Amino acid sequence: MLSNVLDVCYGKDHKKLLVGKIPVFGSGGIMRYANMALYDGESVLIPRIGTLNKVMYRHDSFWSVNTMFYTKMKRTHIAKYVYFFMKSQDLSSMNVGSAVPSMTTDILNAIELPLPSDDVLKSFDEEIQPLFDTIENNNKQNELLVKIRDILLPKLMSGEIDVSKLDLGN
Repeated sequence: MLSNVLDVCYGKDHKKLLVGKIPVFGSGGIMRYANMALYDGESVLIPRIGTLNKVMYRHDSFWSVNTMFYTKMKRTHIAKYVYFFMKSQDLSSMNVGSAVPSMTTDILNAIELPLPSDDVLKSFDEEIQPLFDTIENNNKQNELLVKIRDILLPKLMSGEIDVSKLDLGN
């Protein structure tokens, strides 16, 4: 069962947090950046309310709001395995809400999780890590490109930067 390898924890309200660099996650993804972390470590974030199938993986500091569960691993080399397993589950079919899709800790804790040996988990973790590193690097580059766009676009639109004489190789 899932409860044998992790603890499911409730997210907390974020409204009193100051602006910072720590991502704040809700069931739809990153909502904002805050000055404090709720948890720092490998975790699988599972929606509690809303879009139930939007499972996310984190390996560093984050804040999770009350529409999102976060998890604390009880074993090493298992977080990425749990992430892919949970992504493969149809969590929407486990919905207990009537008007708004909802998930409970009891349902999550009771999910049967097939477990390979510790050696297999360690090998899987080591093999998949370079892919996660690439994804993280790409995300950082995308964030930088967004910042550059946000700085340059207003200057281009206002005419502050003139590109009319640039040879773009057309």
